[in-house]
Amino acid sequence: MSSIFSKVRRKIEYIHNKKATYDYAPQQGGWEKHGSPVFGDETTASVFDPFVVMVEDRYRLFVSERKNSGIICTDSTDGTEWEKWKVALEAGHKGSWEERVNRASVCEIDGKWLMWYTGQSRNNSAIGIATSDDGIRFTRMQQKPILVPSEPYEKGSVMNPCVLWDKDEKMFKMWYAAGEQFEPDVLCYAESKDGVNWERYANNPILEKSNEKYDQCKVGGCDILKENDRYYMFYIGYQNVDTARVCMAESNDGIHNWVRSTDNPVISPEKNSWDADAVYKPTVALNKQKNKLLMWYNGRKQNCERIGLAEYRIK
Repeated sequence: MSSIFSKVRRKIEYIHNKKATYDYAPQQGGWEKHGSPVFGDETTASVFDPFVVMVEDRYRLFVSERKNSGIICTDSTDGTEWEKWKVALEAGHKGSWEERVNRASVCEIDGKWLMWYTGQSRNNSAIGIATSDDGIRFTRMQQKPILVPSEPYEKGSVMNPCVLWDKDEKMFKMWYAAGEQFEPDVLCYAESKDGVNWERYANNPILEKSNEKYDQCKVGGCDILKENDRYYMFYIGYQNVDTARVCMAESNDGIHNWVRSTDNPVISPEKNSWDADAVYKPTVALNKQKNKLLMWYNGRKQNCERIGLAEYRIK
């Protein structure tokens, strides 16, 4: 009987929360959405939490897919039209810590490709690592995760890694989400010399919910862009657990004193559109030739998730 009452309470909470969906404009601060999703169709079913990396003059998209609980990838010359996708990493075996794999971050170091990804079981999330020679098909470096929830603020989940290689410090830097399994609560930071053994920052979390309405509930999955020795964070801000938008913040060192943008949230759900219910995990690339930022994100309408694109012209 208690489970029935819990479901009823959750349904009432959801209905109440969704009243806040259109509190903000669909796009702000100079960002402009494309009218339609740029990736996702009948062959992929729902796709979510993209990550884009530049491969010479091409964009390579890694995206999570719900149908097979794995990670797929595809290339594009313009960020809108994509080649036939391929499987990058398959889900682990049933009953393992990685029954589902998703939310990847990928980089190339001296011709070697590394992928950090989220592995999920029924109640927990952890972060694993895989490697590749071609940047398309990845194999696991080890069978156990490289980062598991161990701190009180991490609760049962660490997920959604974003990893950058700092060539000057010769160090991998990871920003990751932690907290609840359904949607994480905070953003944290860790460092590693080899990409496998990680040391958490002592004063985690580095970003938490704020007094601003758009992220007053929690914050989640981020992408980090480092440009001119400054760090730019694109993250999910939750007004409530059912209302998600894309927000921005800046920091001098990528750890301390994150300053939220006065334009937040920069991307929000749009009424009667394909992303009418929520917009989530952003990933950003800088196109210096065209002097613009490209942001891919996943939008949701009911149970259908697709990947969208927004652009920002640099003045």
